[in-house]
Amino acid sequence: MVAERVVSPVFVGRGEESGALAAALEAAVGQGPAVALVAGEAGIGKSRLLAEFARSLGPGVRVAEGACAELGSDALPYAPFVTVLRRLIRLDGVLPGPYRQLARWFPELGEPGEAEGGKHRLYEEILTLVERVAADRPLVVFIEDLHWADAATRELLGFLARNLTQPGVLLAITHRPPGPADGQLGPLLAELSRRPRTTMLRLERLDRHDVARQLAAILGTEPGPDAVRRVHERSDGNPLFVEALARAGEHTPDSLRDLLLYGPRSLPGPARDLLGVASVAGGRLSHRLLARVSGKDGAALDALLRELVDRSLLLTAGDGYDFRHALIRHVVYEDLLPGERARLHARYAEALHGTGAHAELAAHAHAAGDHRTALTAACHAADQARASYAYEEQVRMLEQVLRLWDPDVPLGRDEIDVLTDAAQACMLSGDYARGIGYATSGLAAVDRRGDPARAAQLLEHRGRLRHRLNGTGVSDWEDALRLLPAGPAGPAGVQRGQLLGVLAMGLLPEEDRARASFEEALAIGRRTGDATVTIRGLLGVASMTGDLGMLAEARTLAGRLDGHDLLMTVPMYEATLHTKAGDHPRAAEAARDGIRHARRYGLGRSRGAELARYAGRSLILAGRWEEAGTVLRESLQEDPPPLSRQALLVLTGYLALLRGDVPAAARAATDAEAASAAEISAGIDASAGVEADAGAGHPAERSGSASLFPRHQLLCLLAVAQGDPERADLLLERALADPALYRVYSSDARPVLLAGALAQRARLTAAAGQDLRERVARRQAELAAADAALSVDGRLDRAWRIMLHALIGDDGWDDAVRAFRELRQPYELALSLYHGARAALETGDRPGATARLSEAAALAAELGAAPLTRDIALLTRPRQAADGLTEREHDVLRLIAEGLSNRQIAARLHISPSTAGVHVSHILAKLGAATRTEAAAIAFRDGLTGPA
Repeated sequence: MVAERVVSPVFVGRGEESGALAAALEAAVGQGPAVALVAGEAGIGKSRLLAEFARSLGPGVRVAEGACAELGSDALPYAPFVTVLRRLIRLDGVLPGPYRQLARWFPELGEPGEAEGGKHRLYEEILTLVERVAADRPLVVFIEDLHWADAATRELLGFLARNLTQPGVLLAITHRPPGPADGQLGPLLAELSRRPRTTMLRLERLDRHDVARQLAAILGTEPGPDAVRRVHERSDGNPLFVEALARAGEHTPDSLRDLLLYGPRSLPGPARDLLGVASVAGGRLSHRLLARVSGKDGAALDALLRELVDRSLLLTAGDGYDFRHALIRHVVYEDLLPGERARLHARYAEALHGTGAHAELAAHAHAAGDHRTALTAACHAADQARASYAYEEQVRMLEQVLRLWDPDVPLGRDEIDVLTDAAQACMLSGDYARGIGYATSGLAAVDRRGDPARAAQLLEHRGRLRHRLNGTGVSDWEDALRLLPAGPAGPAGVQRGQLLGVLAMGLLPEEDRARASFEEALAIGRRTGDATVTIRGLLGVASMTGDLGMLAEARTLAGRLDGHDLLMTVPMYEATLHTKAGDHPRAAEAARDGIRHARRYGLGRSRGAELARYAGRSLILAGRWEEAGTVLRESLQEDPPPLSRQALLVLTGYLALLRGDVPAAARAATDAEAASAAEISAGIDASAGVEADAGAGHPAERSGSASLFPRHQLLCLLAVAQGDPERADLLLERALADPALYRVYSSDARPVLLAGALAQRARLTAAAGQDLRERVARRQAELAAADAALSVDGRLDRAWRIMLHALIGDDGWDDAVRAFRELRQPYELALSLYHGARAALETGDRPGATARLSEAAALAAELGAAPLTRDIALLTRPRQAADGLTEREHDVLRLIAEGLSNRQIAARLHISPSTAGVHVSHILAKLGAATRTEAAAIAFRDGLTGPA
């Protein structure tokens, strides 16, 4: 009997999309590696499009394909890439190479070894292999069903897309359109879509004409108009449903499930049973595994499989099979009776014993009700995921271990070990809040007196998780150190050294407290040879001594570690030291190099965003504002965590203020406040259950961090720019009252004092009453006292201090000019020149003022510092004769200078708002001012705000 045709032999309605894929390959060959993203709903024909495209390529192009299984988190990490790489390794001309990490997956590549570098070494080897295969002819890599990808697969795909350089490589990826719950896929798709040479295709449903063509190809004859209309309406243009309905006749199924089951239920009994067996696998399965589970082999099995393939229910896939569509597999599986499903899962579990497929074994054993086997397999799967650096999958498998926990099952570890591993995996995966929960549960179960080392380890993990989440965690590290004796050189000494290092990092900028811990950590690291302890000690001691050689040594050691955390920390310390020394180009270079490395390994959203803060600040200080704006904008587009987002928005707002874009600065300030609220909320949620265990905590954990003070600076300067210096003074008062002002680095605190001093000058400009002048003088005294209480932290901080003294005393501007000229900070130099010129004019030194203003104007214009350019122009504008204004206009001008609106002026002078508006227009024209603000500035300068 010849099987009825189900799949159309004619590929219908996708000519434009096929052409776009061909163009993408052409671009990959001619211009460089390319990506094609093919999106569409289930059944729309994504896989068919790739299959037809592959058939069109011919022998001159290599094709390797892999698919993500619906099993998802229970599947082997990197599953689609394992399939792709196996194909690449078997291609002619690919010889074994130095693939020490890949050899763990593919023994034919040589002897596996303990190569340095861990996950990033594995990724580099995969990158090398792909580019080597593509060196002599184009290579197309298909990754299907990305919406089911595990985290490790997503991370590796992002790495390849970012780092491929060999022309001729096309990554073609299919996925369903992400919905609100697909938060893990969205960032990767957004990143891929922004890359050059990315083609984005969205497969739409077929129109009636194309449905008719598809039906004709399936049926072998032209369908009637009524049949076309009925199938088009019922299928809604989805090709899979068209196929299911093609032979269903007048009585179409009442539900999607019945529609998809129409073909499977029409099968003879043995073939239908085999299809049910295949559906339980959860995705692609090998011929050998299917034979073992079904109990069939040889010609009988081949005959049944031929029928399923001919009816297009199954497809051949490498050395096995897969359902033509996941929806068909799903409804066939659901059509099985519960007892049938349980028995088949048990058969799969039995067949998978000893194969190394631990995650799949755990899933099948759990579904079969064999919790003992499922527990053991999940434990092995977690170890397997960790060995592959698939930390999110490790967390999922450990969660399954905890759900199935049975102390009578021998696993070689107890529940506290599992909780410890889960907390550490969350640290590596970035799921900080979840990790805090695991660590807290472990601490509740551990005997601190009987097993202090394990308790200290859990406290270290929880402290690091809390520190990453919201800057807390010091109390956990202090508690952990109290559990460990000082002195031993063995494992206990190494553990103590690790704790001292993280504690000291958390204590900064309290250098007096951190110094001893850093020095002891470095000594332990040198004595034991432990790289992690040594690096932390080197970073801390270097930060306090300014020893760049120590940072270079730390960078070398960090590059040999399995992981990127410390390698990303080194450029932060480098940028900090260079900034303090006033070497802003080197600071920016160090931070930007770190950003590139972070993005290379998929850490742009987390560590890259932290580094962008360092780069953005250094570029602003160096006067490279366009570059700063680009760095900040790109990092914000990666949706960083709340703490980093807040810092980046503050810098964005500050840069907007310097350029004179007050509305943009206000938007950035509002967004920064929202990010701060999100940070607080995350901290509250994660801290549930911690407080009672951790105690009151370190004082710095309760009163804010250094990130608060740039916010104070922005909000204060924004209020001045918005014409509300009294609100700026109120914000300054709050900052001065914060005890943390004296615990952060003085180079972070002093810019807030500078913003406050600028606000006081604005207050004096706004009105000249004696009472206000006395209040300003008292506030300036407070600023001077706060400054005296701060240390001086490097050349940059010393320059800030000189400028602050000049603002308070309106003297010493030449010293400020010299300081910022040496530091090559063009904006601060121009600002100091401007104020120096203003002071010179007040003493009658017009030639000195003119020289200063000329240089200041050139600097401000080159920077694009619009407000400063305007102030300089006003200072050089010839003074208008006061008798050009009428008495009433003098009255109006005084009220303009107070910041009153037309309506407020009208109420004060008992005139109509329209009359007030006319007076304002006349005043602007007579003074040659473009705005009310400029008119007020001229009035203050020329003394026109006094009594008429």
